[in-house]
Order: sequence, then C-alpha cells, then structure tokens
Amino acid sequence: MLISGVSIKNRHFIPQDKQFIIIANHNSHIDIFAILSIFKINQISKIKPVAASDYFFKTKILKWISINLIDILPISRRVKKIGKSHPLDNIYAAIEDGYSLIIFPEGSRGEPQVLQKFKNGIGHIASRYPNIPIVPIILEDTGKALPRNEALFVPFIIKLEIKKSFTFNDSNLEIKEFVKKLENIFKQER
Repeated sequence: MLISGVSIKNRHFIPQDKQFIIIANHNSHIDIFAILSIFKINQISKIKPVAASDYFFKTKILKWISINLIDILPISRRVKKIGKSHPLDNIYAAIEDGYSLIIFPEGSRGEPQVLQKFKNGIGHIASRYPNIPIVPIILEDTGKALPRNEALFVPFIIKLEIKKSFTFNDSNLEIKEFVKKLENIFKQER
C-alpha cells in the first residue's frame, strides 16, 4: 500500500496456482486493499472481494468505484430469497467462473480489534465447495489507520498474519460447527 506500511507474516500459506477463499476480520475499508497488497498485479484480476451491496451501491459514484476500481462482488446482507435466486448465487457463480474470494465473515466493520460473531454464509459456501482452501488472515491496526466514519487516514503499520489453509472436507464438521471453528481461529489471536 502506498500510504501505509504492511507487515505480512506467512505469505507462503497463500495457495499458488489454485483457487482459494480468504476470510479476514473486518475493521476498516482499507482491509480489502491491505489484503490485495499480498498479491502480484496479474493475480488481482482473479480475486473478488465480497462486499455489502446496501453500502457500496447506495450512491452512483460509490457503486461505480466499487464495480470498476475495486471489482467487488456484491452481496445482500438480508437473508431472503428473491424470486428463485438465493443471496449467495452470485458468489457461487464467481467460484464456478474460477475466481478466488475475499470474505469478511463478521458481515460488517466492527470496533477496532473487537471480533464480531461470524455469519453462517462462509459455512454454506465452504460446504458447497468443500475442496477449495479457506485461508484465514488476521488483520491488525486497519481500524486505527482508517477508523469507521472517519475520512482522515492515520499512517500505521498494518499487520497481516496468514494462517495455514484448510478445506471444509478437512474438518469433518457440520456448517455451524465449521463457522465456529473459523471464528475460534481469530479469537485465539486476541
């Protein structure tokens, strides 16, 4: 990142030459950019950050930036079936098209360094694609560098710790137990 330093631990845990799903804690809008800084420019075009459509599509300019510059994959935070579609259908389609994803299982930004309860969506995605590696990334200090509801960036060294990946099949758990296992990885670091 150009305006802040990023310290990356265990970069070698990112799968090479195959699809993956990154999950990370979420405290700031710069979380996506901090994670994308791990990758070479030619890899970024095959990685889609999943983001809330109710926030990132609320104005025309923000929607344009989100789609054309950040290339987000929008998701509705409301769990309801609209017609015959399911809220995760566009995520499933992106996976089928070969994209890797960045997902924030908490669902929204919380208070800096305070982990929120994970939503079950990541469990449903992992169970549908049980052999795609899930890569936990623990972010620190992004919420201090660009706090919620602030426009002024404060230069901090942002820390990313990449944990060893595993698949849904590796766990032999039901969806809710799997989500709890993912959440516990992040709780252990607190």
